[in-house]
Amino acid sequence: MKKTIFGALATAAMLSLCGPAISQQNVKVKVKVEGVHNRWNNNAPGSWDAVIKDNEINIQFYGEDWTDGRNFSVAEFGTLPVDKVGEFSLTRESGKATFKGVFQDHWGHGTYQFTENAAFKSWLAQKGYTGLNEELMFSVFTTDINKGYFDFLKDNGYEAIKNDQFKGLAEQDMNRKVMQDYFNLFKAEGYGHQTLSKIIELREHGVSAKYIAELHEAGYKGFSLDRALELCDHGVSARYIAEIKKLGYPNLTLEKAEELVDHGVSSDYIEKLNKMGYTGVTVDRAEELVDHGVSANYISSLQELGYKNISLERAQNLVDHGVSANFIRGIEDLGFKDLSLEKAEELCDHGVTVNFIKKARAKGMQLHTLDDYIKLQDTGFND
Repeated sequence: MKKTIFGALATAAMLSLCGPAISQQNVKVKVKVEGVHNRWNNNAPGSWDAVIKDNEINIQFYGEDWTDGRNFSVAEFGTLPVDKVGEFSLTRESGKATFKGVFQDHWGHGTYQFTENAAFKSWLAQKGYTGLNEELMFSVFTTDINKGYFDFLKDNGYEAIKNDQFKGLAEQDMNRKVMQDYFNLFKAEGYGHQTLSKIIELREHGVSAKYIAELHEAGYKGFSLDRALELCDHGVSARYIAEIKKLGYPNLTLEKAEELVDHGVSSDYIEKLNKMGYTGVTVDRAEELVDHGVSANYISSLQELGYKNISLERAQNLVDHGVSANFIRGIEDLGFKDLSLEKAEELCDHGVTVNFIKKARAKGMQLHTLDDYIKLQDTGFND
């Protein structure tokens, strides 16, 4: 999964982040705090925020210098305290988490304490796994790695699991459902038997089985898992492609989609241009415009000043020369009304700025025309 760094967040702010997390499980994130190095909770309660949606609860756990979001079935917790502070717990083979807090209108917050199962930890150690500190055991707990989990992996062709792979499975929340989704995808789409390391890598980069399946459903097949990693890292999704295609680009390739994302071309950008009357813009042209800094807001800001019917070519040229709505306002505020775009461009080309004119005036140079200020600048005046 892709990683996000969280600082100190107020409860309300954190809850606003929990919505998207319901549909996609988060992974542990280390947040460095000055003077703190890999601390767990030091036996002190941690805090949590949560949101409930569709019988699923996403809990964002906080320790001293980290945060970790995981999804659970509401049914696992039994009765939750609503409108009044109470306690509830979750027991698994690897340990027990005891919670204290309250839920209101599907949102919850409070504190928690984790107690690992010493017997299960000893069993893991006997299997050869090391580094079983409380932090890792908590990840084992939230991922629900138990003895049956190893049987599940063995049944799917993964009998020998290395220590780093075991740690990755826990920290990336590779629970049975997540793993089964990958196995089903590999079988259905012909990816064959993949190593655990590759599956963990996919998960770390946010390449879920659903992500690949959606691209396949959109008509893009035959790409490797490494290609899927590249596409996801660049922000290409089936949803993005569908949005671009909907605007009149039916033959979009994955390569072009990746290029558009890299250049910041969004469906919203093209749609805004269409609404402003700039229709028929090719994706290549949209990419060029974005590269030059021609935004829809830039064009509308000039139109609001009375410069109507600006072509995209003209807008691009103006941006390249440094002409902005703020620049024009500044010049007009100095008494030079009805400034043409051509004159504004000329001023920028010669380095005649608002500050330059003010500086000249402060030196007693009350020139009457903008051409006079251009000549003054060309003489090398800068004091």
